[in-house]
Amino acid sequence: MANAHVPVTGGCLCGAVRFEAKAAPTEGFYCHCRSCQKFFGNLSAPFVRFTRSSLAFTKGAPSYYRSSAVATRGFCSACGSPMIFVYDNPESDFWISVSALDHPADWPLTSSATWGPVVHGHVDSKIAWQEIDDGLPQRTGQTAIYRQEAERALGKKPG
Repeated sequence: MANAHVPVTGGCLCGAVRFEAKAAPTEGFYCHCRSCQKFFGNLSAPFVRFTRSSLAFTKGAPSYYRSSAVATRGFCSACGSPMIFVYDNPESDFWISVSALDHPADWPLTSSATWGPVVHGHVDSKIAWQEIDDGLPQRTGQTAIYRQEAERALGKKPG
């Protein structure tokens, strides 16, 4: 995006944890898995993906909660703001909550986004009455890329 703020900055509600990404995010994702619903207290969780090498915490650090056998979720231990999802694989990228960005409007999670692809994931776990009609691709939790990320986090060769 022509007017996007790069580096991309953000943090938690109270300011105890801050981060900066030297590069723009590479994709957007609405996660509808049950863990994200509970972690965010919402129908889904909007994320943007940053390469691990581009993002650094510049003030404080998130606390992490092991939410599954393959990933952890980071949050501010002072104010509780959910901020990050990361697979256990040390090469895995960081998924940062859109609400933690200082300028979330720079990275629209829409079908007309020009900065990168945006999808709905784990739609097989969405709340039954939720209707998704925004024109974005919808993937289930059984989509190959999700299985491959989980297998890498478990130290298995993706198959």
